Amino acid sequence: MDRQIVYPAQIPLDSDQLNAQRNAYVGLGQLAAMAYGWSTVAASGFACAPGTGLAVTVAPGSLLAPGVVDASAYGTLAAISSALVRQYASRDPVTLAVPGAGATYTVYVTPATVDTDDTVLPFYNAADPSVTYAGADNSGKTAPTVRQDMAQIGIGASVPDGAYPLWTITVPAGATSITADMIAQAAGAPFYDTIPQLQAAKQDALGFTPVQQGGGPGQTTDKINLGQDATYSGLLRIAIDGVDKGTLLSGTYLATITGTTGDLPGMGLWFQNATQRPAFTYQDATGAPKIIDLPNQADVQQVQTNLTAATANQANVNATLSADISDCVSGIYGKGAGDYQIQGLYQQESTGRPIAVYNNGTAYVFEGIAITADITTVQSNLTAFQTSQANTNGTFTSEIAARVPTNAANDGVNAPITLFNYYLGNGTPWASADGVSFNLVKSSPASGWNYSVNITSGNNGGLYVTDSTGTQNVYYPASSQNVSGSYKTYVVDGMRFLSFKIMASDGQQIAFPVAFSEAPDVAVSSSETRDGKGNSVTANVYYGTTTQSQFSVHLAQYGAAIPSTAPVEVTVMAMGAA
Repeated sequence: MDRQIVYPAQIPLDSDQLNAQRNAYVGLGQLAAMAYGWSTVAASGFACAPGTGLAVTVAPGSLLAPGVVDASAYGTLAAISSALVRQYASRDPVTLAVPGAGATYTVYVTPATVDTDDTVLPFYNAADPSVTYAGADNSGKTAPTVRQDMAQIGIGASVPDGAYPLWTITVPAGATSITADMIAQAAGAPFYDTIPQLQAAKQDALGFTPVQQGGGPGQTTDKINLGQDATYSGLLRIAIDGVDKGTLLSGTYLATITGTTGDLPGMGLWFQNATQRPAFTYQDATGAPKIIDLPNQADVQQVQTNLTAATANQANVNATLSADISDCVSGIYGKGAGDYQIQGLYQQESTGRPIAVYNNGTAYVFEGIAITADITTVQSNLTAFQTSQANTNGTFTSEIAARVPTNAANDGVNAPITLFNYYLGNGTPWASADGVSFNLVKSSPASGWNYSVNITSGNNGGLYVTDSTGTQNVYYPASSQNVSGSYKTYVVDGMRFLSFKIMASDGQQIAFPVAFSEAPDVAVSSSETRDGKGNSVTANVYYGTTTQSQFSVHLAQYGAAIPSTAPVEVTVMAMGAA
């Protein structure tokens, strides 16, 4: 760390005092960098406690944050941009008002460097030492006397740029005061343990955590060696005083442990006093221990005895069932996938018919089976129906022959007409096909008129109508762009018709409200003079001035041009390509 040197009788300079403070400042910052690193932000203090009502109080604290020595000039010393860990302090408790209830807020700290404590300082007057200047050059102006590195405390719904989070305040809806359980350390808060805290939690570094061998209750002091088996990877092998004692029981050897799926790790094998049986403990998918009772030899022998008795009894039952089966009808013979097994077959007294019973997966179903009398009746009804249907088919054939044919089905190009009617209300025929109904155009002219035999539309948008004499007329659509206001215009088969009125004087250029694609034909007319005399005005277009967008008008009375100070109303008619 640098230190200033001064000598007896030396003239003191302001830079000596400023450098002394800067050197100490740099030394403290270098020390902080050694402890925390050059880019670490660390906070100390700033304890947060409930205040009165919706408020919290933050205790004094300090913040270490990376910066530079001096970003701006320090007194008469120039700025230095060298990196330095800087300390920012909040000297007094700060009370913050929580903005409201039903939300979460963050208490944050912002490092700031401020030149403050402005004072009118006394200055030495070199010209007359007996007179003291008030302020530099006797200006009477104040100057800052302290450069403070301040830790400014704030609260908000988010953390501003350049600030660091300290505490999270979670305020329930309807709360009227802050309680301790609403205050929690914020995620990413730069708090670190102090040296006493670290000392209390430390353990001397050995490179490993030692385990004492023996010496416990019921133990000898023999040396124990524990390591992985040289042959079977994953098994631990133990030796006592150099004598091999074999492998230890593993809870995962050859198991497939994949977290919450697959095999689960074993934890212990022991004898349970309550059941007088061995028990096995394992860890389930949630990490909780589970116990399974294991059978002992007596359990296995009892199961074998029960199995032998059950086997002998089942042999007797099988013999009886085999004899009974020979007298039964199979309910599954020939059954395919999706079929149901017949579970009962009986004669129903009320109907005189056999009933088959099966379960469809939801409920039992009882189906009657037809008898010979049912078949005879069905055959008689079928013969009568066939005779009746033959007569009906003959009638249909005659009627179909007298009707207009249509597609039998929708072939992707044509769809069959499914309905054809004549509406009496307005005398319009209409039809329906493929779910769409439509009217047909009726051609029924009065005396002296011709029938329309064909109506089509061309690629140019024209409507082509052919009448009974073979004459074809073409009708083009007219599009209206504007039919009110300052102008009117129509477009018919690409030809625009435009009319408008405008006040004008001789030689004035008049713009078309809507431009043409080429120069149109223009005709103009004028009202009488507007000077109170009511003289007639001659109006025409100046030759060669007409373009796609404008023209020049010639207006005169008795050979004199109409001036701009007394314009007349001009009516313009233009026709040309749209």
